[in-house]
Amino acid sequence: MSTISLNNSCNENLQGTSAELFLTLLNTLMAARCSLGNPKNYPEDFGPDIRDGDEFDFIVIGGGSAGSVVANKLSENRNWKVLVLEAGGLPSATSDIPALLFHLQGTQEDWAYKTEPQKSSCLSMKNKQCKWPRGKALGGSSVLNAMLYVKGNKGDYDHWAELGNTGWDWDNIKKYFTELEKVLPPESENTLLGTKGLLTLTKKSSNEPIKISLQEAYEQMRIKYLKEQNPEKPIGTVDVPMCIEKGQRANTGKKILGNYQNRHNLLISLRSFVQKITIKEKVARGVEVEIGGKLIKLKAKKEVIVSGGAINSPQLLMLSGIGPKEHLQSLGIDVVEDLPVGRFMQDHLVSFQEIKLSLDAIQYPKGPADPLYEYFMRQEGPLASISLTNFLSFFNTKNDSMWPNCGFHYLLFPPNDQLLSTAVSRGVGFIDSIAATRSNECKLNPCLLTIPTLLTPKSMGRIMLKSKNPRDYPLIYSGYLTDEADEDMAVMIEAIRFNERLIQTPAFQKHNPEVIRYPIPECDKLKYGSDAYWECFMRNVATTLYHPTSTCRMGVRKNNSVVDPRLRVHGVKKLRVADASIMPKVISGNTHAPSMMIGFKASDMIKEDWFE
Repeated sequence: MSTISLNNSCNENLQGTSAELFLTLLNTLMAARCSLGNPKNYPEDFGPDIRDGDEFDFIVIGGGSAGSVVANKLSENRNWKVLVLEAGGLPSATSDIPALLFHLQGTQEDWAYKTEPQKSSCLSMKNKQCKWPRGKALGGSSVLNAMLYVKGNKGDYDHWAELGNTGWDWDNIKKYFTELEKVLPPESENTLLGTKGLLTLTKKSSNEPIKISLQEAYEQMRIKYLKEQNPEKPIGTVDVPMCIEKGQRANTGKKILGNYQNRHNLLISLRSFVQKITIKEKVARGVEVEIGGKLIKLKAKKEVIVSGGAINSPQLLMLSGIGPKEHLQSLGIDVVEDLPVGRFMQDHLVSFQEIKLSLDAIQYPKGPADPLYEYFMRQEGPLASISLTNFLSFFNTKNDSMWPNCGFHYLLFPPNDQLLSTAVSRGVGFIDSIAATRSNECKLNPCLLTIPTLLTPKSMGRIMLKSKNPRDYPLIYSGYLTDEADEDMAVMIEAIRFNERLIQTPAFQKHNPEVIRYPIPECDKLKYGSDAYWECFMRNVATTLYHPTSTCRMGVRKNNSVVDPRLRVHGVKKLRVADASIMPKVISGNTHAPSMMIGFKASDMIKEDWFE
């Protein structure tokens, strides 16, 4: 570990009032630093007190976006003893600083998954593998995500209900979002968002010149700016709320579990690696979990609730004997219930067009230390958010529906940026030639990374076990761009064409945009800008938006779903799944908010079933 020393090269001439002012400044900065990663913001670790054979009413596996909410709401009944088993530890101070999200990838707070090499995608990533970071800390992926609060839209949830999932239509689930939301004054006036919920939200709007120009460019393309996201009328551009409070990340471990740590029946066990759900006579009885280097068995009187996310949840179910019969038998795992666990996986695919801009597109700090001072003194400035990330667009490339099939995210980098841009190259996993091109092209000019996003993918991937060893990472087959009709590819190319037209608008042209061409030898043989070129480009560069879903999807039939509409695992009693893996189809937006909603609704259904 490196250390930083302070060299005092100044004359010792600070006396009286000037010395007092200097010490006050230092004390203020140190106090601000100490507020980051503060263990007092989280529940105490109950793990050291757990003994083999201990019994709880509910055992929640995973303290992430959904698991935190499930546990919080169940523990409102003081007669129920609720245990959360989290594989990771407490979030770090780094995770509290919003702009450092990409710096968390590959650390101990990240499971650091990678996809298996496939011929259809990720060809210009290192080892032809796309990186799939997933949060490994209390708070799950809310510890390292982009902190965007996006609900999806009415059409998403109404479609879930049309598939037979009664009670999951928009009119039935929208209340859970409202009860989650806590928008602080003055933004709490005249808003569609809730103001008394569990999770603090901050409404931000960047004043960077290029952001203002982007908004104007969309309007010139006849796509209006929305003052607020409206799931019932989602087409447009919008500044979405962020899960940030006073300049710090508002992860669910802190805000939904930590804020309620005085509940003596809400117990959190950190660094607790669940290896198996114990099932007897098709009834979940508890778990086998490694805590402090010891493998112990814990009992659940009422239910086991799996909230590990779209990768860990199917892995654990399969290790416990719930999954595709042939696959489990091939690994020597006794089959408890033959279900399509791990199949039907969906994710939001993204691509990139990076644009070099004139210097007038961005505001400059007065000096390299200014952002640090602004953050630690006032919890504001570039470090308190992520560029223009919360400015999103939602539109339909075919103009044949009121529901979007595509959208754009944006990242803005100052010239020669060493904070965010280099971390993006490393985090995405670009091969060295692409990373070097990005760095060289953006040394003297600001660059805007435009990120076309496929919101309604047809392609599906799959999660499979590598072995029956719980420590072996599962095999992730993304399935990107594999749908038979090539609809996903068609929409992504349409998104590129949309972006080309957007760049040509008068509002955008005033910043002298120049599209940066990434070096991809197999694509450079094709005519640049042709459909064939962009198809090649997609298969090389397109990757994840970090939104895997549907690996334990909800439905009424066992042959094509894992849980029923009440999230109970088909054929196994006292076992539920509550996280993004239950989505029948991925929603048309970021998945953090819907995952919390799923946890909230799951807790309501559990309370109903146990006659609270």
